[in-house]
Amino acid sequence: MDIFLIIVVSLVALFLSYYWFFKFSLLNKLNGNSKIAETKLGPIEYKMIGDKGPILMSIHGSPGGYDQNIISSDAFRILILSRPGYLRTPLGVGQTPAEQATAYSELLDVLGIQKVVVMGISGGGPSSMEFAAKFPEKTLGLIAFEAVSYSEDYANKFPDDESMMNGSDFSMWAGLYYMSFLGTKKKAAMMLPSPKNRIRLTSNPKNVAKLKSMEWSIWPMSLRREGVANDYQQFANLSIPFEKINAPTLAIHGNEDINVDLSHAKELIQKVKGSELKIIDEGDHMMMFTHAEEIDPLIKEFILRVSNNQT
Repeated sequence: MDIFLIIVVSLVALFLSYYWFFKFSLLNKLNGNSKIAETKLGPIEYKMIGDKGPILMSIHGSPGGYDQNIISSDAFRILILSRPGYLRTPLGVGQTPAEQATAYSELLDVLGIQKVVVMGISGGGPSSMEFAAKFPEKTLGLIAFEAVSYSEDYANKFPDDESMMNGSDFSMWAGLYYMSFLGTKKKAAMMLPSPKNRIRLTSNPKNVAKLKSMEWSIWPMSLRREGVANDYQQFANLSIPFEKINAPTLAIHGNEDINVDLSHAKELIQKVKGSELKIIDEGDHMMMFTHAEEIDPLIKEFILRVSNNQT
């Protein structure tokens, strides 16, 4: 019994040691891959990808951070940032979508960037729309990608999210670590409700690689929890000034999205003059990993078109 106990204790100690090593390494990587811009409103974490072409300012969802990037292209640059309450951007930089939009503007000023195409992804939708409304002189175009656009109580809609947000980093790490050992088909079955989308994912190695790069962009939750809680509070009482959005606007949404319903995109399209909607057939909230061949060209064409029209 004593030997067995020693073995068990040793294995537990080894497992915990690996966890702390993993967390320390990941945090070092997160901090090393981004920069901090000191703005009038406070520090904002960001990363610039690419060195030529127009700039896409990508606004991540809930939860997320600058590391939650779903776009890649050699035709344009990508400015990704951590919204207030996520990673190294304090919540005090901006709580409401309008305040966060002002923070984005301050970031652009510090970086010496005059104009961008802004893309709001899911929970990044409200602040990206506020940016386009408040700063038309800095907005080449607006992309609403499966974006939240009207008030909805997501805390009640997804009650299981509360346990995720309030859970420990260790418990989430254990779950994600376990998933990393699953085969692609089993993982797809857990994450994608549609069998057709599971086939789309597993049949394309590029899509699988994109998904794997995203898996850890919600961890550690301790560095994203404040942002998620604030998002859910803000999303329950939105008042987006759609009438002030004059920039070319493209909404991309899947007709099988159960996280952010297609009606959000339709709301935006109805209220923003001259906007356009691209509905991705059989696309759900993970459609960037299953329909990339359809979505990537849409985003690229829109960015280049609105940029060329204003040069």
